[in-house]
Amino acid sequence: MTRLLIIVIILNQSLNCFAQKPTNELRAKIDSIVNPYIKQYSIVGMSIGIVDDTESYTINYGSTSNKDGFSVTDSTMFHIASITKVFTATAIMQFVEQGKLSLDDKLVDILPDFKLKSKEYDKITIKHLLTHTSGLPWTNKQTNLPNDSTSIPLFIKGLQKIKLNFKPGAKFSGDTYSNIGFDLLGIVVQKISNQPFHEYIYHNVLSKVDINQATYFYEEIDSSRLALPQVVAGTSKRIERFNLYRIDDKKNPILNGQPLELRNYETYGEPYIDNPTGNLITTSTELNKWTKYLIQLNNGTSNNSENIIERKTLKHMWTATEAIPEYKISLGLTWWIFDNSDLGRYICHFGNNPGFCSILFIFPDQNFGINILCNGMFAQEAVYNQIPLEIAGLIMKK
Repeated sequence: MTRLLIIVIILNQSLNCFAQKPTNELRAKIDSIVNPYIKQYSIVGMSIGIVDDTESYTINYGSTSNKDGFSVTDSTMFHIASITKVFTATAIMQFVEQGKLSLDDKLVDILPDFKLKSKEYDKITIKHLLTHTSGLPWTNKQTNLPNDSTSIPLFIKGLQKIKLNFKPGAKFSGDTYSNIGFDLLGIVVQKISNQPFHEYIYHNVLSKVDINQATYFYEEIDSSRLALPQVVAGTSKRIERFNLYRIDDKKNPILNGQPLELRNYETYGEPYIDNPTGNLITTSTELNKWTKYLIQLNNGTSNNSENIIERKTLKHMWTATEAIPEYKISLGLTWWIFDNSDLGRYICHFGNNPGFCSILFIFPDQNFGINILCNGMFAQEAVYNQIPLEIAGLIMKK
């Protein structure tokens, strides 16, 4: 597909200066954190973006593929999977601010063709979708949908065959997470804006912070800049399950500290219908711009002449609406909220898909953020927890 690019330069000087590099001392300390995990988890390629109140920089490791790949650079683009959801949620909150939508609006009133096999589907609200409390299943099992906009009515019709897992609003846990809910939010964005979902996001969210390379369509990207999905080589059911869901065998683990034999995964990302839930492709450098904007918006120092959302809206999105107390995890409007005993409160979203994993952490009280993009879901433990939290500790000491 051809993307019509309209680049709107509206940011202040501080948001546009992203050519900075860490000091040699800081780079050495970060390398000492990262390199052991690269070896332990057989990481092929990774890009780390770091933003604080004075600096923004990207540190890159490895290559775009385990075979005949290109070196990862500031312009290397990774599939960011479910981090995509925060941009979809931002679009929804724009409509809320504009009075075109309410969090309590029922989905059936916006999409009259939406029906499920279960009763009470008509009670699902926009807020239920944003907070993973709708009762909708985790994923869309429909196959052979067209990989373009004609998939939308077919997708909605296909939902008539599924049942809710629980009454809307009745439960919340890690198991209530629903990608289908964000597919539907994307359709809401398209319905209200009267334009394709991806075009709305490009022009009304991403370009507002000078993110003008990101795309939902990997075919648009030059092959030298595209990180390719890496999975474990082999055809056994055990390996297939590990590659798709990262479920390992405790007695005979695939991930055992030894080098992994890897290959390129044959599928890149998800079908068109899943653009709103997890198909955005971008760079750590561009995610730095997004992080910088949110930090400044949150602390009231943003000089952006046309804010994407209001400060009070961001604070609403970063305020807990649901919680899993035993894990000290809460959920705002799409954003996850953690309370770490050593590092304090941080806001985040994760992404994973066969061949990729990613995180975006923001520490609003300390005015800094970290994003990590990696082309291997098998490295999830290091990317989600070990590397970012150790770097965060290092930055706080600095």
